[in-house]
Amino acid sequence: MAHRLIMNVIFTGASVFGRAFTEAYKQAAKVSASSAANSVAKSQSIGGIPVDESLKILDLDRKELSLDKVDEKYKYLFEVNSKEKGNSFYLQSKVYYAMDTLRKELDYLERLKEDKKKGSNDQAAS
Repeated sequence: MAHRLIMNVIFTGASVFGRAFTEAYKQAAKVSASSAANSVAKSQSIGGIPVDESLKILDLDRKELSLDKVDEKYKYLFEVNSKEKGNSFYLQSKVYYAMDTLRKELDYLERLKEDKKKGSNDQAAS
């Protein structure tokens, strides 16, 4: 009798878990597909530094954001914070990830501009 009860509990638990897992997978797939279809995916930096913090780290203003300025500030700050000069690898990492985030942000903004131009050209042609 106890054997049947234990088997019943195991099978019921497994089926409940299986249904919950299937539903969670369906929801995740639906969200993933809708976000990919609605807009260009913005790439994230591995370091996970937000754009505002990256601007502060490299001492840049959003209005003057350009690839040349980002590279210039990055080279200077990376050199100043080198281990050979007695500074830390941690600071160099922050500077690197800030530069990486801003480069990806500039790339993302450029792609948005291209998509808008492409969209307005398609509308003008029809």
